[in-house]
Amino acid sequence: MTIPDNVGHIWRTSVLLQSARWTGRHLARLAGPALIASLPAAIVVYLAAMPLVGDAGGLVNGQFALLSALPGPLVGWTVAMGVVSMLAHAVVLPATVLMAAGLMLDRSVSPSAALRTALRRAPAMLAAGAIMLLGWAAIVAAGLGVAWATAQSWLSIFVMVGLAVLAAPFLLAVPAVILEGRSGWRALGRGYRLAGDRLAHAGVALLVGVLGVPALAWQGLVRLMPLLPDSIAAAVTGVGYGLVGVLATAFQGVVLARMFLFLPYESGEKRVSEEVLRLLPDGPPVSARPVRVVAALALPGLLYGGVALTNPLGWVEVSETNVTEGWTLRSRGSGGTGGPSLSAVDLRAVYPGTDLPLTMVMDSVYSSTRLLTCVDAACRDTSFAWARQERTKTGPVGASARLADGRLVLTAWNADPQVRGRLGNAVRLGLLICDGKGCVPPAGGKPLSEPTFYPEGSSVALAVRPDGGLVVVETRRNERPAGRPPSEPGSETVLFTFCDDPACSRPERKMAAELESRFDDSGYRSLAVAVGADDRPVAARLNSRNGALSVITCADADCTTPRVTTARDGRDTEPSYESRVRGGVSMAMRADGRPVIVHRDMRDGSVSLLDCRDRGCARIDPVALAGPSHSTLPAVVTDAAGRTLVAYQDLAAHRIMLAACSDGRCESAAVGRIRYGPGAGLAMTLDGQGRPVIAWTDDNGLRYGSEWALKVTTVLNARILTGPRPEPPAR
Repeated sequence: MTIPDNVGHIWRTSVLLQSARWTGRHLARLAGPALIASLPAAIVVYLAAMPLVGDAGGLVNGQFALLSALPGPLVGWTVAMGVVSMLAHAVVLPATVLMAAGLMLDRSVSPSAALRTALRRAPAMLAAGAIMLLGWAAIVAAGLGVAWATAQSWLSIFVMVGLAVLAAPFLLAVPAVILEGRSGWRALGRGYRLAGDRLAHAGVALLVGVLGVPALAWQGLVRLMPLLPDSIAAAVTGVGYGLVGVLATAFQGVVLARMFLFLPYESGEKRVSEEVLRLLPDGPPVSARPVRVVAALALPGLLYGGVALTNPLGWVEVSETNVTEGWTLRSRGSGGTGGPSLSAVDLRAVYPGTDLPLTMVMDSVYSSTRLLTCVDAACRDTSFAWARQERTKTGPVGASARLADGRLVLTAWNADPQVRGRLGNAVRLGLLICDGKGCVPPAGGKPLSEPTFYPEGSSVALAVRPDGGLVVVETRRNERPAGRPPSEPGSETVLFTFCDDPACSRPERKMAAELESRFDDSGYRSLAVAVGADDRPVAARLNSRNGALSVITCADADCTTPRVTTARDGRDTEPSYESRVRGGVSMAMRADGRPVIVHRDMRDGSVSLLDCRDRGCARIDPVALAGPSHSTLPAVVTDAAGRTLVAYQDLAAHRIMLAACSDGRCESAAVGRIRYGPGAGLAMTLDGQGRPVIAWTDDNGLRYGSEWALKVTTVLNARILTGPRPEPPAR
């Protein structure tokens, strides 16, 4: 049998274009080997892997994702399925090449006959494949070596692409094995000889057709996934994976068959080798059944989509957005006019909005105060607003809270030009009121503290009162009395200022508590305050020297006399400078007025929840949440069901965790996967539907300017939030 007379014209026109047309015209037939080999395996994988995943799985934006480390049985299953998939492709691709060659030569080859032939020649195919894999590994190693020696990434890419073009003709070993029955080593030589004096042309065509086009198709599907609604994302993606997988295999087979058959024509060989014709199996014509093929392609994807939609195993369902993923230089404002730039340490707090779904407070000592607002519920579209009159602000924001009307109130140290010393102007504690347009000092607002030249020695906390006013808590380090030895502990004063309105036009300092201890926290979240429904505040102060935790409450109804309770004793010895980590506390208030405190130990970074049985935390139920680590301070809120929700980092497993606690017990679930490393920012709030919304930074923290991401995770459904509340422990 001879090649048709117009083959040369087809080859010269475009082998890739003609291969694409041929694949589309005969896809229903060429899909046979892939469907026969892959469809049962895909269904078995779905049905067997789901129970093995257990709590390690989750649904992120409607798609299945692993939020925890793979369980032991699933690791073995995954490795086994990976090996089976590779072996299956080593049979399916040659079978597809055989069917494509048969169609081109008017020889009918059934999918079953093609698969039987490919199985008989599998040893030679695996030998050739192993040699080709070693060759590709050598090319990558050469590129990495060039990059290491020259520090020029473009040169490394150029070298790898050039070597890949020269090595691509070895891919013709696949049709050489399946069409001519050659051994692995001889098939490699046969493929390289076919290229002949058209080595570069054949190499580029093979590299693009066999590797480049399928890779672009997969990349296009990956880019399409975030654009799909979550309700159909899993089904569409599952069907898309199946379709792209079959299309890619069919296209690869057509390109290899066409190149193998038509390159001899270009070399002057007018006839195809008689050995090829002799080895091609023949049989009755094979009819194409497009409906059956489409149904078979869609079945695994629909099964996957149905599992994701119904969630029969009760996996955690979250919506996650990488806020920084789509930012440009202008949108970040770094060197442009779009607003101030951000860093991985700027996240301070997150609040639900009124007109806009979500607002994050971003601030640091190196840049201005900003509000990062989410225009849509998924936080894929963001906008900036920042503080005006920034020349009066000194240092980072100390505390923030959300007012009843949706605006935010922030504390800030403002320069006081009336008091000046050798270090410059003194500063006083003031407020900023923020809306969608930015943050400005409130009209009629008064200073909340006395002038000081050392604001970094103070901690500040803020809470909103039931009547719309504020409670501002500030710490001041007391001067050491003359003659007191430096080795003896110092002391500090905790000042409570009450405001009847958000602007603090008439601040009233009602209460001051003296703490006999040494503090050296530089204002790092070692002070927290919350206000109960009875308008009485509760403050928690962590001694960052020895880890002691003091709780300050009102001893009388007017909050003029403080009561100090030691919720956790300190240690006799302080940690060394090398081993010390930052301690911290955060607090939330239950409806009955009992506080819950999240405490990060300053010795080893372990995280625990202190469930207070009374307002002053004289009796507590400690619950360990995370072991020793260097994670950031967790965030805590209380929901409408009375549960305490705690978001924290699990660095051992690189996860973001959410714990639901009640009556001294906690249940935890992974809700996010840390990709780069433990970021310095973590904040949580509840959205309008009462669902936890966690803002966190994913940061490797290795050097300035290293890769990081700001993410927003909304927990849509989790057993710890919807299941029965735990029984109270026996007391």
